Amino acid sequence: MNTLHKSERLTNKNLFEELLTSSFSFVQYPFRMVAKESSRKGDYPARIAISVSKKKFKRAVHRNRLKRLTREAFRCNKSILYNAVSPEQTIDILFIYLDNRIVPFSKVEKALQTALTKMAQHFNNLPLHD
Repeated sequence: MNTLHKSERLTNKNLFEELLTSSFSFVQYPFRMVAKESSRKGDYPARIAISVSKKKFKRAVHRNRLKRLTREAFRCNKSILYNAVSPEQTIDILFIYLDNRIVPFSKVEKALQTALTKMAQHFNNLPLHD
């Protein structure tokens, strides 16, 4: 469970567009989280996508660094969410980075831990779809 498998990434364009219409979103600085129970079951309880604005970070090396930090923080703490949701659920999550500068990994990890706990509580209370 300490890896981030390729099927834990949100790569399907239709699922991504469906996720953007979600009504469940919140800010846990330095991220805005958008999450939705997926219409298509996956191999894992969650699939993630990470967005870092090209407008705020002109250089790709900085955008990629933030995405790596976010993926690593998710990989280390995904058990918070995985233990709370039922095996029949698959949750699609989009992390949108909001800050104008690169924050240390400790802040990214703390924000993700809080956000995953909040998502776990939200999706644990939802009834399952057929």
